[in-house]
Amino acid sequence: MPILIELFIVFLTIGIFCFGGGYAIIPFIQEAIVSRNWIAIDEFINMIAVAESTPGPISINTATFVGFKMAGLNGALAATIGLCVPAFVLVVFVGQLLAMEKGKQFIDRIMIGIRPVVVALIFAAALSVARTVLISDDWTIHYGSIFLAIIAFVAIQRKIHPIIIILLAAIVGTIF
Repeated sequence: MPILIELFIVFLTIGIFCFGGGYAIIPFIQEAIVSRNWIAIDEFINMIAVAESTPGPISINTATFVGFKMAGLNGALAATIGLCVPAFVLVVFVGQLLAMEKGKQFIDRIMIGIRPVVVALIFAAALSVARTVLISDDWTIHYGSIFLAIIAFVAIQRKIHPIIIILLAAIVGTIF
């Protein structure tokens, strides 16, 4: 199958079956691209860092980066459009349901079931990224990375802007 079609289908499938936004989609993207040997896990983690640092939703940025890595600008378009089409269709459909009073109750009931699963997916993505960044394949612990993660977590809790945290982390990484 040509890579452009495969990129479109893979990201269309991810877009259809993933709820909860960017962070919840990350484990699905990771599994899809790593299992196909498109991108190594270390490179994927770097992509996530860049996608998080750039404007826009992390899932769309990641799809765009993967597509570009695999097939240039056309690949970026194929992956991004594939990921976005299901959300577009769903928003149009949900908009129609919400226009009706019964639709609001129906959507509320669906969301009651979906929200806890989305939290679990985000947590799974965080664990997967943390495992790769903080512990080597040979189970060597990266204490400096753990320390930086803790500092970043505290900074986020103190409402320091994420761009400042990312820039400071880049400076620390460059120095050490």
